Amino acid sequence: MTKKEVFMREEKIIPGDIFWLDNAYKTGPMLWGDQEADVAIIGGGFTGLAAAYFIKRRFPQKRVIVLEAEYIGFGSSGRNCGGVAGNMGHNYSNLRKKFGTERLTQFQQLMIQCVDLVEQLIKEHKIECDYDRAGRLMVAETDAQARRLEDEAKDCEQANAPIEWFEGPCAREQFGCLNIKAAVRYPNEGVMDPVKFLREMKRVVESLGVEVYENSRCIQMIPGTNTSSRILLYTNGGRVVADEAVLATNAYSDPLKLFNYKVLPLYVYVMTTEPLSQSQVEAFQYPGGRGNVFGATNLYWARNLTADNRLVFNENEVFYYYNNERDYSCRRKSFQRQYELMVRKFPFLKGIRMTHAWGGLIGITLDFLPFMGRTGVHGNIYYSVGYNGCGLAPSQLAGKIIAAMMAGEKSDLTDNVLLGRKALYVPSAPLMYLGINTYKSLFKFNDWRLGGLG
Repeated sequence: MTKKEVFMREEKIIPGDIFWLDNAYKTGPMLWGDQEADVAIIGGGFTGLAAAYFIKRRFPQKRVIVLEAEYIGFGSSGRNCGGVAGNMGHNYSNLRKKFGTERLTQFQQLMIQCVDLVEQLIKEHKIECDYDRAGRLMVAETDAQARRLEDEAKDCEQANAPIEWFEGPCAREQFGCLNIKAAVRYPNEGVMDPVKFLREMKRVVESLGVEVYENSRCIQMIPGTNTSSRILLYTNGGRVVADEAVLATNAYSDPLKLFNYKVLPLYVYVMTTEPLSQSQVEAFQYPGGRGNVFGATNLYWARNLTADNRLVFNENEVFYYYNNERDYSCRRKSFQRQYELMVRKFPFLKGIRMTHAWGGLIGITLDFLPFMGRTGVHGNIYYSVGYNGCGLAPSQLAGKIIAAMMAGEKSDLTDNVLLGRKALYVPSAPLMYLGINTYKSLFKFNDWRLGGLG
């Protein structure tokens, strides 16, 4: 019997079950018939509900409707690791090369606002989501990784990003279960239960008068014309005529297909363990407790703890499937690989049972930064998509930015490095498939040079 067969026979993993969705939830109503709205929002994830919140706060008289294709928590917002980070999928070294030091500092100020905004919402509305500002630790396991991490620390300091640098014995005091060479800690980040947060935000926006419709897929969208600015949205149960609309679909297809081959729908896979014993928690020797720990490679591994001390673990290797209309959320090969990697990194977890394992789509852009802006003949269609797997906190700021644009505000919110960027794109599915796998090969080669494979 092979090692893999033994693994499967022991049933260390129960696939296809998302940990964050374990709590009971009653879906809201479906949209029926013809409706009129001032603002229609397509997508009931982080961005959609954040946009609904900030729009309704600015314009309490407007009728705001949210159209969610499935249920609140179904998409990218309910399939992540629960990290509240402000890096939008980029490290600071890459951002400095892209923007220069001055614009990197501006970008950093936006990132600080992202996490602060999440905490403000939690405090103001008494949102119960197991939030913990436990920080994020990036660790280098080889000398090559340590040099790369040192460059990252220097670029963070130039951008006035709050970080802490550790090396040698001081680094190992931060995460003693690995013989790490160096570490960078980002103290102003946290972890939470993303679905609890999302469904609490649904409660908040509904208390303001926003109407949230679930199982209401937007199957067609007709933007305004030269003769009429009104937008038509057809769902599986009715029709909405709206003055303004927000596209908040991220990795899932938008009805206008504005982001085809621009926001790449890639799968990532995540697992959670049964609750750890106190001795297993202490074996990590991590004073950050629940906080995120990342490896300092391109295809990094990551871990954090839930409120009941389950380990959330994933390897950030993305997968693009040529037939992306199919559901690939259950991929045992990826679960198997991640389990073996987890046990190699943390041998004291050998034999532990994984209670949940799932996959989900994230929206990746070619320059690893989101697209935000407005479009349409009348400029009345707003969007924010492509968070590169780090959307929980930036999506809240995106909702605030969309509301500010809608109000015609002139401020730092409406004049930032992310708005109105030209979207790089891949011209076809075959080229996308080839390009993504070529990119992954380059990342893997670079990680091999850094000593980061396995």
